[in-house]
Amino acid sequence: MQFNQNKTKKRRVTPSDKHQLSTSQERCLIPKYMTLNNQNINKSNKYQILEQIGQGSYSTIFIVEDKLHGGYYAMKKVLQDPKQINRELEIHINMRHPHIAPLRDHYHTFENRAKYLHLIMDLYQGNLKNAIRVPIKRVAKQLFQALEYLESQNIMHRDLKPANILYQSGNIYLADFGSAKKMDGSKSLSYVCSRAYRAPELLFGQIFYNTKIDIWAAGCILAELELGKQLFFGQNTVDQIVEICKFLGTPNELEKAELGCQFYIPNLQAKKLKN
Repeated sequence: MQFNQNKTKKRRVTPSDKHQLSTSQERCLIPKYMTLNNQNINKSNKYQILEQIGQGSYSTIFIVEDKLHGGYYAMKKVLQDPKQINRELEIHINMRHPHIAPLRDHYHTFENRAKYLHLIMDLYQGNLKNAIRVPIKRVAKQLFQALEYLESQNIMHRDLKPANILYQSGNIYLADFGSAKKMDGSKSLSYVCSRAYRAPELLFGQIFYNTKIDIWAAGCILAELELGKQLFFGQNTVDQIVEICKFLGTPNELEKAELGCQFYIPNLQAKKLKN
């Protein structure tokens, strides 16, 4: 299937189409006709692209229509290394939790000698980046329930931010496992997670870390929902460390060792949070 928007007839999804979207309860179940091992149909012809709604460095997000069974979904098209297994698919395909956006379907295509992975997921009203009047306590409970589940599966998300937490009718759904990794004791990249939500150990270049980095990011997100602005907004890595120390104080020697810090940090005192 060629994703040439000039050849694809696009139609904007209207409010009248919303009744065809899955309910939040239905999102926890994968329909039998969409089982992830079903390869009996040409899936590249099953989904019709209606509109592009997002663009990343290695992926594009579309609204698609299921021409076989009806309904509208989000499709993430990811450039795939033919020699590598896609870790996002490998992790997301096994996720089963009421506050993690389920993977409904997937398939591969080859275009101009390039391989692409297509991930089919539910459509949601929005995400925490653009949501208005969010019930913070409820969101916090659901977010930490999802993170507790990931920890039970030894999975680090590594890219928690408001845009990756989908929102619908007062409920959140953790999404985008493109940076996720299973904890296996091996070295990991420290340059993960958006800077505003990056844990101190990552800023210090630590290559051995765990799910605590997701807890830090979650705390930054919840503070942002409360304050209406990012809690730490450094212009670069060093500036981000300074902003954190100005707020939380300078880490002691034991904390520095745990964080992997090997350079001098000015002695700063913690301060109170202000709206």
